[in-house]
Amino acid sequence: MRIAVDAMGGDHAPDEVVRGALLYRSEGRGAELTLVGREEVLRRALGTAPREGISVADARDVVAMDEHPSAALRRRPDTSIAVATALVKRGEADAVVSAGNTGATMAAALLVLGRIPGIDRPALCGMLPTTAKKPTCLLDAGATMDADENNLLQYARMATRFMEGVHGVERPTVGLINVGEEPEKGTRLALAAHALLSGAEDVTFYGNIEGRDVMRGITDIVLCDGFVGNVLIKGLEGTVDVFRDGIRNDIFGGILGKIAYVFASVGVRRLRARLDYGPYVSAPLLGVNGVSVVTHGRADASMMRHAIAIAERAVASGLVAKIGAQAAAPR
Repeated sequence: MRIAVDAMGGDHAPDEVVRGALLYRSEGRGAELTLVGREEVLRRALGTAPREGISVADARDVVAMDEHPSAALRRRPDTSIAVATALVKRGEADAVVSAGNTGATMAAALLVLGRIPGIDRPALCGMLPTTAKKPTCLLDAGATMDADENNLLQYARMATRFMEGVHGVERPTVGLINVGEEPEKGTRLALAAHALLSGAEDVTFYGNIEGRDVMRGITDIVLCDGFVGNVLIKGLEGTVDVFRDGIRNDIFGGILGKIAYVFASVGVRRLRARLDYGPYVSAPLLGVNGVSVVTHGRADASMMRHAIAIAERAVASGLVAKIGAQAAAPR
């Protein structure tokens, strides 16, 4: 197995991306890696580190975070994300991972890899920590802003295959984000989606859930359109950041706070670990004809390692083939 890594994408590229790749390989993981970007820059970033299982593919350009994704890819086919995705298309890599421009990563996947036959719209599957001490999959996390009820049903089916194959969850449950638990509540989209999901035999539908329930882990999958999903995820990230800053500065700041920390340090470390969204920020783009994983633009080495590991598990589980088989199944 080989995974192509867009080494020029992200706020801390290429150094943190390269460090993440080295960290992944140092753990004895199965996939070999191809770092895609300016060859001389990447070889300098690699330095004298062991390079077994790591190769470099030259790409002279990069899509900036503020560029229009599709236009940039069409004008400049030698960007790192385009070259990395093309490796998957040609069979020279089994997956692509990027912390760069999310729109460019999705556009490259759609333009180069295409959609799985039978899938209308792709969806980003974002993972969230929960108080139930198990992650939940939220989709769509921002790929499609104007999904309809049929798209949401397809998302539920794709996420079911993802949670089964990549996270080992048997019969994952699906919750539909709404303003109340009652079936008759919500927008036209929510009402129509609820009716479709209730009648789907290949989805374990829990029913409606509210925003406060997302991080309680009530369901394994949380379903919504990309607009709601993206706002929800970024809102949760901001809340966690504020809470962590409050612990550090307001509770344990100053002399008395430092003394208190001595007695509370074990509990604080556990809480910080539970609030660390680093292991969860990698979002596979479900529905494209290949494994494409998007991770946070601020990704550090640890986050990149997690993203590469998610891509490895997606490939090993045969995720794309399973989604394709389900999409082609007669209904």
